[in-house]
Amino acid sequence: MVTSVLLAASLAAAVPVPSAVVRIEALLSTSESARRLLTAAEGVPRREVHAAGLPGAVTVRGGARPEIVLDLVKAAELPETEFLAQYALALARAAVAAPVPLVEAEQAAWQWAAQVLVERAAEDPELSALLARAQRKAEPGHPVLSRAAAYLTLFERDPEAFYWAVESGAGLPREAVRLTDLEDLFALRGREIAALPREPSGLYVELDRRRYPAALGRAAFRLRSGGELVRLREALGAYDTVGIPSLRAALTRWRRR
Repeated sequence: MVTSVLLAASLAAAVPVPSAVVRIEALLSTSESARRLLTAAEGVPRREVHAAGLPGAVTVRGGARPEIVLDLVKAAELPETEFLAQYALALARAAVAAPVPLVEAEQAAWQWAAQVLVERAAEDPELSALLARAQRKAEPGHPVLSRAAAYLTLFERDPEAFYWAVESGAGLPREAVRLTDLEDLFALRGREIAALPREPSGLYVELDRRRYPAALGRAAFRLRSGGELVRLREALGAYDTVGIPSLRAALTRWRRR
C-alpha cells in the first residue's frame, strides 16, 4: 500500500494525474514488473478523454514523446481485468517510446504486460482463473488479456515461438522493422544514411549501390541523429535474455500458488 501511494505521488509531481489513472496504477503496482514500468514511464503524460474515437480504451500516442490516453467511456465498458491488461501494455509501450514501429519493442511490451498479469494472478484468484481459461480459449470481452495468455502458452513451450507470434501477428504495422537490422545497417551504411537528402519513398532505398527495403531506410532516416539506437536498446532492457528466466520464475510462482 505504501508503495502504491509513493508511486502515485511521484507521478503527480511530474504530470497532472487524473483519478482513473491513480486507481488503475494503484491496482497494478502490486506487481513488481508493473512498478518497474511505472518508474520507466514516470515522465509520460496521462490524459483522460470522453468518447474521442480512439481505437481502444487505452492508447499510446506520440512515438518518441508518448502520452497515454484513456477513453473513459470505453474504459467504463471493460471488465477491470481487461482494463488492467490494456493499461499494462500501454505502460510497456510508453516505457520504450519507440519513434518508429519496432519488432523488438512490441515483443518486449507484450512480454512485460504478460508478466504483470502473471504476477498479479499469483495474488488474485479471480484473475488467476481468468488467465488460465484464456490460455485454453480466448475469453469474451478480454482481447488483450486473451492475447497475452496465448503468448504465455507459447512462451512456456518456447520463447522463440512467442517472439515469432508477435513479429508475424496481425497487430504489427507493415512498416515495422527490427532494431537489430537497423543497428547492422548503420554499422555498414552509416555514412550513406547520413547523406540521404530526404526520407526514402517507394519500395526500396539504394545505399552504396545496394538495395534495401524502403521501410528500413525510412526508419534509419528518422533515427539517424541523437543516439536514438542506443537509447532504444537500453530501454528494451535485455527482455529476450535476462527477461526470459524472470518470466519463467513468475510463471512458476503462479502455477504453485
